[in-house]
Amino acid sequence: MAWIREWGWKLAILALPWQTRWFQEGPMAGGLPWEQGRLSVYVAWIPMILTIFVACADFKENPEDRDEISITDWMLFAGILLLGLPAFVSVFPQASWQWLTQVILLVFFAWSLQQLKIKSRDILGWSVCSLVPHALLGMFQFFTQSVFGSKWLGMAAQHPATPGVSVVEAGGQRILRAYGGFPHPNIFGGWLAYGLSAVTLIAIQAKQREKYILASAAIIFSVALVFTFSRSAWLAAALGVLTAALMAWRETKRYFVPGVILLSTLVTLFFVRDIALIRADTGTRLEQKSVSERSASLSAAQSLIPEEWWLGQGQNTAIFALDRAGKGIVPPHFIPILILLETGIIGVLGAVLLFGRWAAKSGWSSLLPLAIAIPLLLFDHYLWSIWSGQVLLMWLALLPLTKREK
Repeated sequence: MAWIREWGWKLAILALPWQTRWFQEGPMAGGLPWEQGRLSVYVAWIPMILTIFVACADFKENPEDRDEISITDWMLFAGILLLGLPAFVSVFPQASWQWLTQVILLVFFAWSLQQLKIKSRDILGWSVCSLVPHALLGMFQFFTQSVFGSKWLGMAAQHPATPGVSVVEAGGQRILRAYGGFPHPNIFGGWLAYGLSAVTLIAIQAKQREKYILASAAIIFSVALVFTFSRSAWLAAALGVLTAALMAWRETKRYFVPGVILLSTLVTLFFVRDIALIRADTGTRLEQKSVSERSASLSAAQSLIPEEWWLGQGQNTAIFALDRAGKGIVPPHFIPILILLETGIIGVLGAVLLFGRWAAKSGWSSLLPLAIAIPLLLFDHYLWSIWSGQVLLMWLALLPLTKREK
């Protein structure tokens, strides 16, 4: 038990970014495999569940640590209940129950870290360590213009000449965007935005020698973030690092790590400026295609919402519902609409209660995770619909809830 208490949560954190899993093929959508329709069991779940068992045993053995149930706790219970109800009337129950399983595991794992009194510095530090191999891998992928496939690492092979692979077209060439070990460069970019903000926070209390290690991580993350060519992640990183830098300035009056992040980002952008500028030009073919697909999917989702106002189509069924209605297979890249489509008014109310509870607990410290999350919520869907995005949302939610020790 002592070994699991000491290492279970660390192994879970290190495993969480990897997509290694056992999965069962699900139905097709638009002639392509439908990711959310698969039954999946991730390797990271093993140390997570062990950590949860240890935390539950600790909770049982130490009743004096239990707080009285407050109004915010009732908001938590009611929010989870309301958000879970749509699974019972889902148009594809397997997808909805898979979503609920993932979310419940993450909620209990986050609670376990709190129950076991893991220091916030340790949580941030280990989550940053878990991202370093992916950042190095992303840089390697960009320079070699290839993603090797590995079932043990949960990675699918990607080549820029293959249709459907995320690329930037420049000078008649298809330039592969960095994936790391994630399903898509946008998700990888969102994680790197979190990593850069976490590094900046850790640096507030770091010793001089530690700051050089953190600066090295910041350089790796900054370079890899540029190579994702994810505009939403760039914006999230800019807002997150700026907010974290202001917090650092208030406490230490030093800008060493944020300065390193800015310098390494600008240097990298200079060397890939031709590719980066294309991502800012909405007149190119791929950018026009991306904008038109997202606009069409948003309109299609809005047209389906009136069919199930109260309980929606079911969690994680947007692609299935859109395909069944003949409206494409691109989910709305706007999470408020996605939640309304999949869970209806009841689910939205549950989400509002959960957010209210989190905001009440977080106070002003919620500004940092919100700065990172808002661009991702408004311009993508993975924080809600994909396992690695849900894990990232958990880390963002924990940022203000883990007390920093002096």
